[in-house]
Amino acid sequence: MPREVHLATCLALVLTCFPGCRGLDAPQGRKGDGGIPTASSSPSRTLGEGSEAPADTGLVQAPAQAKAAEASPSSQTSQTSQTDASVLPPPVDIEAELRARREAERLAFEQEWPLHGVCYHYLAHIRAKPDGSSLIVGYMRRGAQFRARRGVKGPGCARTWHEVVGGGYVCRGEGFLIGETPQSFESSPVAPALEAALPYAYAQVMRPDAPQFWRIPTPAELIEGEHIMNRLGEERARLKALAQATPRPNEGPNPRLEAPPHAVSNAERGGNAPSLPSFFRMRMERGFYVSVDREETDGSIRYYRTIRGAYVPADAMVEVVPPAMRGVVFGGEWNPPVAFVYRRGARFFWRDPVTGALKVGGDLEYHEVLRLTGEVFVKGGARYHIDRDGRLIRDLNLRVIHPIERPKSIGENEKWIHVDLSEQTLVAYEGDHPVFATLVSTGKEGFETPTGMFRIQSKHISATMDEPDSPTDPYSIEDVPWTMYFEGSYALHGAFWHNQFGRTRSHGCVNLAPADARWLFLWTLPALPPGWHGVVATPKRPGTWVYITD
Repeated sequence: MPREVHLATCLALVLTCFPGCRGLDAPQGRKGDGGIPTASSSPSRTLGEGSEAPADTGLVQAPAQAKAAEASPSSQTSQTSQTDASVLPPPVDIEAELRARREAERLAFEQEWPLHGVCYHYLAHIRAKPDGSSLIVGYMRRGAQFRARRGVKGPGCARTWHEVVGGGYVCRGEGFLIGETPQSFESSPVAPALEAALPYAYAQVMRPDAPQFWRIPTPAELIEGEHIMNRLGEERARLKALAQATPRPNEGPNPRLEAPPHAVSNAERGGNAPSLPSFFRMRMERGFYVSVDREETDGSIRYYRTIRGAYVPADAMVEVVPPAMRGVVFGGEWNPPVAFVYRRGARFFWRDPVTGALKVGGDLEYHEVLRLTGEVFVKGGARYHIDRDGRLIRDLNLRVIHPIERPKSIGENEKWIHVDLSEQTLVAYEGDHPVFATLVSTGKEGFETPTGMFRIQSKHISATMDEPDSPTDPYSIEDVPWTMYFEGSYALHGAFWHNQFGRTRSHGCVNLAPADARWLFLWTLPALPPGWHGVVATPKRPGTWVYITD
């Protein structure tokens, strides 16, 4: 037959016998878990992109091969099928590759950090160098587990210094157990819940007063404790009357990081306060808060064991429910301008397109976030913001987010926080781009939050803030969550004891809803290494900028 017909016939036979080869389309590769194509569909296997063609593609044949195909189509089919099988690599097991990679990373980590450790002091420091006089760069709390390198000798440690994950050194035997196998310490408190809005459970004193013990008291000690409470209450009333007679100037907030527990002596308390026995820790007043580790029962009496290891009668307490306030992470449809409803009972209105008259449309949720258009409508001297659903909202019910220009002292790629005291808002930026916004509560009159440019100095999963012996305004809040100090005792932190964000309320700190404080805590610098409870900013790992304006 003519050569052209012969070739056309052979090509038709090839295309008919091998449905996997249609024209010049590449075979469809299988997809593994997560939709990742296997190597059979990888561009690196495509002809014309630097890879070599296989010995026989089955698409263009020499005349001799074409005659063989015409004489024996079945044998050609078998030959080409074998050739296709040799071209396609075996499917890739993505999960097996991931498991192998994780195992390799685990083995490398085990080799670099071979030792296991646990912290057994309530609070134990981490040093910048294997030297007891070097800078404190962080700390762990009781129960924290960590990995460490082999020990080295150094001043200020009777045994050996060990470098821990995150950069820093701990002294074996000074609050830390370190060994070849996982270490434990009883009874360690529950670990902080880093994935939750609150790291711990909390409870508030609801009686006029309540005792706190270092251990579960015996029946005789309970009776003794009642007498101590009465004497402490009388002394408290005497000091309050004295303070009211001689007012003292405002000294600002005075939160303190907790130290390891110890019995409080009469000399430390001053005045006529009774000497406290070893089982009795303190007298708590209504409104004091404790962080709860677990519940324990002694006979018919239930106690809350605190994270610090003390005990309070459960019937004197009520569990805390954190506020539901949430800020907004910008991205997608959520971008400035936005506003937060900060007054209860706020309503929105619709505007008649013909007459311009306003009619009530409905109620707005307290702390609801609104996406604004940027338009403002004025009627009868009242200003209304228009949201993207066409609703009108009185501006006196809103806290509006106003992005500002990046201060010149902040780098174009640096993270920074702006707190607007007049609007009671906070906006987090990455360079010139706002990434998060929420409401805050800053210092009330007489306790004003300082203005200026600051940096975060230290970060703490939680830090106790208290002044229990204040004659006029005693308070005690254990484990204030997500605390970030930026100037002395002034801090950004979560506040679970109120839901008045958008209004001034604090003693000078910047209060945030717990979920918002956690977001900022994880976003800001310096990052908290695993196992650490607190980290201190250094020149090598500086803290995030905090810019506060009136």
